[in-house]
Amino acid sequence: MEIERSIQNIQLDGNQLLALVRKAFPNCQRLDDWKILSGGALNTTYKIQIGHDAFALRIYARDRAHCKTEKAIHQLIDEGVSTPKLVYADEANEPWAYSIFEFVSGVHISEVSHQEKASLSHELGHVLASIHKFKLPKAGVFGDGIAIGHPFELGSSPYFEETYSVLSKSENVKFRLGEKLTDEALAFVQENKVFFPTVKKDNICLTHSDFKPVNLLYKPHGKISVLDWEFAHAGIGILDFSILLRHRHQFPLDLSVLESSYTHFGGHLPTEWLRSAFITDFVNIVTLMDTPPERPKLFHQLKNAVKSTIHHWESTTDLYRLGSTDRTDA
Repeated sequence: MEIERSIQNIQLDGNQLLALVRKAFPNCQRLDDWKILSGGALNTTYKIQIGHDAFALRIYARDRAHCKTEKAIHQLIDEGVSTPKLVYADEANEPWAYSIFEFVSGVHISEVSHQEKASLSHELGHVLASIHKFKLPKAGVFGDGIAIGHPFELGSSPYFEETYSVLSKSENVKFRLGEKLTDEALAFVQENKVFFPTVKKDNICLTHSDFKPVNLLYKPHGKISVLDWEFAHAGIGILDFSILLRHRHQFPLDLSVLESSYTHFGGHLPTEWLRSAFITDFVNIVTLMDTPPERPKLFHQLKNAVKSTIHHWESTTDLYRLGSTDRTDA
């Protein structure tokens, strides 16, 4: 099911795109081809062809600060994580900040065949471990670049606190989930707060925070390239498993291979990591459901994810196997 965009694509003509490209490549005289790429709900990304070279030009439609954050993250991770090389970034450009990346060929992991389930699962574990190896001294949401703008205190449970706050206060969420399910979700997260991760000195790491199929390119040699770091923060790695597992029915996944690969490459998971991942995803779900505009397809899927986690909580097998495939209406 194709999910609605929250911000419509920014339509630029060839001359406008060329003006942006020439800031990075002053000698560029013409673009041989350009098109808008699908994927994502906020920013607009063009594939630009200059002779034999292809680039991705991303326009930051919602928040120009994300351009500076991505630039700082790429300076940190480019040697340690498989991700497209950042060629140029201009956070001061008007009316929109933008960046240019080398274009990476591949397919989204939702297009990978079932026969490659084991190799894909192994590579997902490897990539997640490579991201979470970047340990950070303080937890929180990035502000200026990767400086902490909104800190998470040691001993706090920020994903629980945000989930509970939004569920308690948001009229948007109450309307979209329905009052009955909202109350049920509030009681559920309170009863199972222990499964939300808490901030400790040794578990603060770079967290992608949008680790889903549209941002994961499976390249011809079987490696994954991770796109779109604008929502990354200094957090707790289980959040990336949360988002990936919510989308698990879109791509072939072997859970045991994912887990063993992640731990083999240095990652650490809590004993009840599967439950932790599913309940931690509530913070992503409720914050998405709190934002305009109305996106019925997306909100329908998110509502089903909440119901599925609550209703299948007692069996981790059912929690994983059934999950968001359930399509029952409230």
